[in-house]
Amino acid sequence: MALICIGSVCFSLFHVGILILVIINFFYSHIKKVLPQCFNNDKKDQIQNVLQLKKKNREYGKSAYIKLPGNSSIQDVFQSTQCMSVVLKFGATWCKPCVNIEEYFRKQANYYVATLVSIDVDTHKVLKKEHNVNALPTFDFYFFLNNEWILAERIEGANEKELEKAFQAYALSKLE
Repeated sequence: MALICIGSVCFSLFHVGILILVIINFFYSHIKKVLPQCFNNDKKDQIQNVLQLKKKNREYGKSAYIKLPGNSSIQDVFQSTQCMSVVLKFGATWCKPCVNIEEYFRKQANYYVATLVSIDVDTHKVLKKEHNVNALPTFDFYFFLNNEWILAERIEGANEKELEKAFQAYALSKLE
């Protein structure tokens, strides 16, 4: 058995390895909370710059509200949209908050330049699993940045104020 001795105290390499893993895990959990915020702020700045440029050049796409049919895929929506923003709403007909927020969600196509997609998780079980939807309703805000669609924000729950902030951050307003 290999030992590491410090003064009169000796430790086996196994115990030293466990101690190192505990220390790494402790620091990793703290770093993990800070790092996404750093990268996320950079992406948010890039998104704001793109939106300001589009607004300045008056380059608006055509807004749309789509109830995703059972035989369609999200990739079809991403490829066919003329907007920089796509918002996916995962919900169900039996979910009261989903039904209550549906009208608000649908009307956002009148106020923002975005493609809004309503997805029934009972019809699209694979999409629910692929997108790790654990709460209903779930809203995923995607933005076309650097020639790829990135998930800019996820909101779980039917909070209109949070949704309004996200629409303002990731979509062009038609009212301005």
